[in-house]
Amino acid sequence: MSFDELHFSFDGRCQSLNDPRRPANIVAPKYRTLIVLLVFCTIFQLAGCVSDKFDGSYAYSDKSAYLARTTVINEEEGTSKSETSMVTVKSADESSALTSYRKTLTDQGPQDRVDTEGHNPLRPLGLLKPDPSQAGAMPDIETVTDPNTGKKSVALTIEQAIARTLANSSEIRVVSFEPSIARQDITKTAAEFDAAFFGRLNYEDEANPPNSIFQPGESDVRTFEYGIKQKGVTGSEWSLSYILTRSWDDLIGRTLPTRYEPILGFQIKQPLLRDAWEDVSLADVNIARLNYRIALFGFREKAEDIAAQVISGYWRLLQARRDFEIQHALLDRTLDTLNKVEGRKEIDATDVQTKQTEASAKAREAALLQAKKEIIDAQDTLIRLMTDAQLNMLDDFEIIPASAASLETEKLEPSKILEIAMKNNPAIQRARIETEIADINIRVAENQHMPRLDLVASARTQALARDRFDAQDRLQTGEFDSYAIGLSLEYPLGNRQRHAELLKRRLERRRAISALQNVADQVAILAKEGIRRIETSYSEIQVQKDAAAAAGVHLQALEDSEPIRERLTPEFLFLKLQAQEALANAQRSEIRAIVDFNVSLVRLAQISGSVLELHQVSTSLPGVSGNNSKTE
Repeated sequence: MSFDELHFSFDGRCQSLNDPRRPANIVAPKYRTLIVLLVFCTIFQLAGCVSDKFDGSYAYSDKSAYLARTTVINEEEGTSKSETSMVTVKSADESSALTSYRKTLTDQGPQDRVDTEGHNPLRPLGLLKPDPSQAGAMPDIETVTDPNTGKKSVALTIEQAIARTLANSSEIRVVSFEPSIARQDITKTAAEFDAAFFGRLNYEDEANPPNSIFQPGESDVRTFEYGIKQKGVTGSEWSLSYILTRSWDDLIGRTLPTRYEPILGFQIKQPLLRDAWEDVSLADVNIARLNYRIALFGFREKAEDIAAQVISGYWRLLQARRDFEIQHALLDRTLDTLNKVEGRKEIDATDVQTKQTEASAKAREAALLQAKKEIIDAQDTLIRLMTDAQLNMLDDFEIIPASAASLETEKLEPSKILEIAMKNNPAIQRARIETEIADINIRVAENQHMPRLDLVASARTQALARDRFDAQDRLQTGEFDSYAIGLSLEYPLGNRQRHAELLKRRLERRRAISALQNVADQVAILAKEGIRRIETSYSEIQVQKDAAAAAGVHLQALEDSEPIRERLTPEFLFLKLQAQEALANAQRSEIRAIVDFNVSLVRLAQISGSVLELHQVSTSLPGVSGNNSKTE
């Protein structure tokens, strides 16, 4: 028995053509017909496939330079035309370290906590404490315990703070899922062009009252159909199908009361105006890919924002601790002065002088309490950003900044910084992409404004025989072939809906361009303010350092002259307390200027979109991405 003789029946049994036990069921075509069908399917499937890769064919590609199409609107004539130009931008995903970092967070999923989902009523605080045994946890930092007070302290460098923040930040982790979600939208829109298999099995049994010798009274029809269909990138829709129909009726004079009619048909519809060509059919795919880029820029912006916050928070904690030390030293000097005044009560100190000194001591003690609170506030802000298993909000410990603030800067060129900001700032990048989306929407609306003109074509071959196998053999001879081709036209009268849609899209594009210009203006102002802030704080550092040195010399001179004075006058006491306060203020102003300088540096880097290129951040990303992640 040869392979040519094999057919496959509905009941799944494989039987020979010569087997008298063959069931009277509908059968599939022979293998030669199957080969022809598969060849047609393969050709059209390959011609119509759309990749869901970000840099796939037929769609937008994320490169440093790309061909951008701009729609120019003529308001007087009410028309628009498209122009192309090369645009150079920074890729949202060009940093391999940033890509690896984002994928690491996405693969890890939510941070493991003692009560990750907050379902345990017995441990309500478990939602706040990260699980120390979680996968990819950062190594512990050495903790020092004071033998006298029992307080725990941790010496933390700025690199460690950044690394822990990037690894654990809940804010960054939430945004890290957005590109992956947007990527699925690309796949979903590209799936519209996937081929689909379809089939139909139908049975009809009719019994009509006799009314004419030319009409059957009883009949039954069994139909089996299957095929493949697909939408093409040009807007076309094609299908290739095989239909086998078994019919019987009691019509007198019918040559073949029982007959089998196989049909192999191909149909295609190609729009020529509305819904035609790649600009329209691939619009959703291209918009999805642009939204993916927006999500990437959003992730980068959030990562840079949190990194800038943790750097600023680290220096603010350093400032708060230094302010506390300065205030503590001021209080010690004031208490020492108070002890000296009380020691001279029997000589020349009056109650007025004693109370004056005591009031200053109490005021400075209250200021010390406020300075201690500011340390705790600054530390809690840093801990919230890090969300670390070891350094969390539930444990009692003290963070001691171990990194020294920078006192150096390069010459700032405003024009160069503005140029970098215009290219790299994520907000500008997103606004630029919004204008590209508006361009796509205009092209689609212009296409939908056209009449509908479709080219419709079909071809089929069919056969008819008393036996299904004979019918199949005749089908393969191609004796009865049919062809059809035509045009289908639909011209809307009025067309107000599509005209309104086109005007709406043009207005949306103007709004997108205005938003882009507005964002660019804001970024430029912030960049110029950041440059001035850096220059001012850098110059102020030396001024405040000189002021602190002068105040220290002044106070030391007063203290040196105190033992040789004949008597303690109110004027001298007031002058000494004032000199102590002046020295403390100058020291606080100096550390404030240093911290403001360092904070201004990172804020300018955030405005120009280059926080991740800072040394402290760029050295932390590989370490975070290198941690083992969970496998979902």
